Amino acid sequence: MLSARFYLRASIGIAAAALLAACAQHDAALTPAPLAPAVGAGARMPLALPDKTPPKCKGQKSTKKYASLTVQLSTKGGSFCIPEFGGFGGTVKYPSANPSVALTLTSSTTNYAHLPELGTGKAIFYLQLATSGRTSFGQNTAAGGGLTGKKIVPGKPYTAYGEAVIFSIQFNFGPCYATATKGKYGGVIGGIGTVLKGLSIPVAASGAIEIYAGKQTSTPC
Repeated sequence: MLSARFYLRASIGIAAAALLAACAQHDAALTPAPLAPAVGAGARMPLALPDKTPPKCKGQKSTKKYASLTVQLSTKGGSFCIPEFGGFGGTVKYPSANPSVALTLTSSTTNYAHLPELGTGKAIFYLQLATSGRTSFGQNTAAGGGLTGKKIVPGKPYTAYGEAVIFSIQFNFGPCYATATKGKYGGVIGGIGTVLKGLSIPVAASGAIEIYAGKQTSTPC
């Protein structure tokens, strides 16, 4: 029978596939703007800058509390979309998965599911994960990807905590921290799928990742 340590390592791998970073939100003081002159005939109106947010995943279901998506992991490897919610989104690349299983991801910015608060302070992003059965990841395909959003501040550190439930036993793992980089839709925490290479998930598993602003550990992701 496989050891609890093996189960925990496998859970860390599947959770890391969707490991996210989240946002440090800055309050800005509002100052009155000067009155603009009237626009005469033929004058061009100034163009407003687009408010870019990560695109929604095809097939995702959104509610006021969360967004969810179920994907089928391919035996050839590929990438899956992180359900967009609250301005967060992105993709995760993964190596081949044998056998092919379903993975359900649920994104939220509040703890509506009453998950244990694993870090210090209030988490700013949650990702719940669930696999439909056992699978093993190969080493034939590069893996990576990451969470992105305009609320993620490039150059700032974020800390990820996680929990996994296997055979009704709860395991806590992490924490680890990562520094956000700049991307098309804001800050990005990337390369989070590489830990899947060569890992095995022995049974159907569930878990969650919680993201906190700041560096709460000295261990890098």
